[in-house]
Amino acid sequence: MAEKFKNVSLKQQVYLETIYDLSVSEGHAHVKSIADRLSIRMPSVTEVMHKLAEKNLINYDVRKNISLTAEGEKIAIELDKRHSVLADFFAKILGCPASKAQSVACKVEHVVDSDFCDRLAGFADFFQDKEENGIELIKEFKDFYKKRQK
Repeated sequence: MAEKFKNVSLKQQVYLETIYDLSVSEGHAHVKSIADRLSIRMPSVTEVMHKLAEKNLINYDVRKNISLTAEGEKIAIELDKRHSVLADFFAKILGCPASKAQSVACKVEHVVDSDFCDRLAGFADFFQDKEENGIELIKEFKDFYKKRQK
C-alpha cells in the first residue's frame, strides 16, 4: 500500500477520498458533485479524473458515474481509516473541538503511514480502556492541559 501512495499526489488523494465519500453517501460520484464538494471548477476536476483513470485508480467516462477501481478503493479506505483514527484521537483524547480535529486530521492523514495510525489507535484504546476501568487519565490530561494554558 505504501508504494501505491508514492505514485498518488496529495491532490489526487483528496479526489479519491471525495469520490469514496460521495459514493458512500450518495451512491455515486460525478464531476459536478466532486467540484461542488471541493469548491472548485468542473474543468479542474475533469483534468484530475483523466490522471486518476490513467493510473487505473478510477473508472471514468465523460458524463457518467465515476467509480473507484479496486486499487483506488483500497487507497480511499486507508485514507478514510487514517482520518477517523486521527480525528477521534484529536477530539476524544486531546480534547480539541470537533471541527478543528476534523480539519487537522484532513491534513495529517496524508503524511502518516498505517503503522503510525495503528499505534495511535492502540494508544487511544489504552487510554479509553483505563477510563472505562475508573482510571481517569484522559480527564487528568485535559485538566492538566487547561491549567497549563493559564
